[in-house]
Amino acid sequence: MLVAYVFSDGGLEAVPVAEGPIPAEAVWLDLISPTEADDERAEAFAGISVPTREEMGEIEQSSRLYMEGDARYMTASLLCGADTPTPVMLAVSFIVTRGRLITVRYGEPRAFPSVAGRLSKSCPSGVSGETILIDLLEAIVDRAADVLEQIGADVERISKRIFERERGRDNANQRYRAILSHIGRKEGLVSYARESLASLQRLLSFLGTETDGATVGKDAKASVKSMSRDVSGLSDYAAFMGDKLQFLLDATIGMVSLEQNNIIKIFAVLSVVLMPPTLIASIYGMNFHNMPELDWSYGYPLALCAMVVSGILPYVFFKWRRWL
Repeated sequence: MLVAYVFSDGGLEAVPVAEGPIPAEAVWLDLISPTEADDERAEAFAGISVPTREEMGEIEQSSRLYMEGDARYMTASLLCGADTPTPVMLAVSFIVTRGRLITVRYGEPRAFPSVAGRLSKSCPSGVSGETILIDLLEAIVDRAADVLEQIGADVERISKRIFERERGRDNANQRYRAILSHIGRKEGLVSYARESLASLQRLLSFLGTETDGATVGKDAKASVKSMSRDVSGLSDYAAFMGDKLQFLLDATIGMVSLEQNNIIKIFAVLSVVLMPPTLIASIYGMNFHNMPELDWSYGYPLALCAMVVSGILPYVFFKWRRWL
């Protein structure tokens, strides 16, 4: 799908181009899961080469940030679907050439419809691809900050579930299994966020080092510098979240070990408590002929009393030592 954005009535109007020529006044071409025909029309219109999905997936920096003629190619990995059970990393390419912006994506990052909706309501008449690129990057950074804030709140709730005992909870196995599952999902989300922030940092550095003014102007460079500081701070926060999740994982495993130790302790105490009564019962169960206790009138109740007392004494001793 190819969407061209043209200035109209104080805003950017989205014009889907299913076939036919692209409007000459378009300042932003948004290629969403483009077909080969969409790529060819965009290439003919802007005089550039649109990267394929395989080329966008390359991880080396030289394949993501480069120049071809007067066109600047920038590809970033963005976190998509952070609010869903299956977040993914999405490669998005930004191409700035002759005052136009061409974006190529195979998904729907939340920043794109947000920026498109805002620019459709209010947009300066002299808007350029450079300005739209800065708006998109700012929206992407803001979205990353929102995701990390939500992760921080979720991590705090997980921490309370681990360390604050509540009455009427389910059994420990189910609770800790759920906690481990939540920690695993949040750790994966933080990992994606860190990867996305690192990719954005490289892209912003590439923009910030442009000196010929063809890609970014003076005001845009100030915005890029501010975003670089924001991304650096978010990266530090994401690293902190990663460390905290690792601590919570270790703490959860420690809690599971404590629960297992408590169970083992119960079995150990039971074995010690039942050992003396078992010994007494074993002695008097041998039925040797010359055992005087067998002829006692009160031998049976005395043996029972001895077994009860021998079982109570270890229990009392353990309670006195506060082992139970």
